[in-house]
Amino acid sequence: MSASSPTPANSATPTGSGSEIVAVTIALDGCDSKAELLARIAAALHFPGWFGHNWDALADCLTDLSWLPASAYRITLTQAAPLRRAAPETLATALEIFHDAAAAWADQGVDFSVCLTEDGADDGTAPSATPAARQ
Repeated sequence: MSASSPTPANSATPTGSGSEIVAVTIALDGCDSKAELLARIAAALHFPGWFGHNWDALADCLTDLSWLPASAYRITLTQAAPLRRAAPETLATALEIFHDAAAAWADQGVDFSVCLTEDGADDGTAPSATPAARQ
C-alpha cells in the first residue's frame, strides 16, 4: 500500500509491512456532529465500505485495521474545541471508544495511542461530558 497525501482534514501514512507506524492526524475544525466526526475518522483511517457510521462500527473498525497493518498506530485529533462545545457527548463517546480500542490492541502487543488537542496545542485533558449511550 502506498502512502497517502496529506490533506487539510487529515493525513495518514499507511504501510503494508505491518512493521511501521501508522500516524494519522484528523483535524476537527468545523466538525460539530457525530456524523461528521465518524466521516472524518473513516476517511483518515481508510475504513472499508462496510463501515456502518455508528459507534459499534467505529469500535469494530478501530479494533480490526487489517487493511492498514502496522506495529503501532498514532492518531492525533486536532482542533477539538468546537466539537467539545457543539457536541461534548459525541467527543466523549468517541474518546471512550478510542480508549477501548487502545486496550484491545495492547492485549495484542500493538501500541495504539490517541492524542487530543483543543486548538492546535496538546492539552491532554479528558472530555468534560459523560459518554453518551452508543447507538
